[in-house]
Amino acid sequence: MRVVTEHSPPGEYLDANGRVTGATAELVRELMKRAGEPGDIVLLPWARGYRMALQEPNVALFEATRSEIREDLFKWVGPIKRVTGGFFVRRQDDLAIETLDDARELNGVCAYRGGSDGQSLTALGFTNLEQPTRPAQCLEMLMHRRVDAWMTSDIGHLPLFAETDYSANDVTLAYITSAKYLYIAMSLDTADATVALWQETLDKMKLDGTFAQYYRGTYPDEMIEALSHPGHPDFPWLDQGG
Repeated sequence: MRVVTEHSPPGEYLDANGRVTGATAELVRELMKRAGEPGDIVLLPWARGYRMALQEPNVALFEATRSEIREDLFKWVGPIKRVTGGFFVRRQDDLAIETLDDARELNGVCAYRGGSDGQSLTALGFTNLEQPTRPAQCLEMLMHRRVDAWMTSDIGHLPLFAETDYSANDVTLAYITSAKYLYIAMSLDTADATVALWQETLDKMKLDGTFAQYYRGTYPDEMIEALSHPGHPDFPWLDQGG
């Protein structure tokens, strides 16, 4: 198997020696070791890696969102990550958002310009949007009380805190709008036995605590707990779950 990923810290990035590292990369590397898979992980631009997994034999690509449109394009091992999106607010404010209409009445919602979050909210008729050009500006606007909420994800916003004096504990997810599950996507010609071995190995790593060990301190505890049990989400486009 040729195992491919993209630059996406803190999950995957190159260290000073040009080695692919990061919480998710090291998890996958341990999975490969336990599954007896030789070779190492290669970091490429996403479009190139995705094309390889689509067109070439024996390619494993991570982290790929498992979706209805992609379901029959790959064979899937996972989930290895969950990305939960929604409205984040200042933790100290204890602000409740129970419906989208509640969010429409807030004193400003920040979503950076050009991002899919802002486009989605505009399509839903939100008129209280603030759309700066950089995601980090949304964090600053929220913490300086220029907006009441920030539309982002529990994982997507993590790297932004490293550049500030704020902590991820300063905000909390008040209303969930989406949950995406990320997998290792294997090219269709991959032997079913190989896919099954990788899945079985990953499941054992979840049960023995290895999965949580690689992620703890990097990703949200809620995500780690939810994914530390073998099994797949109940994807609506499948007849019987994942």
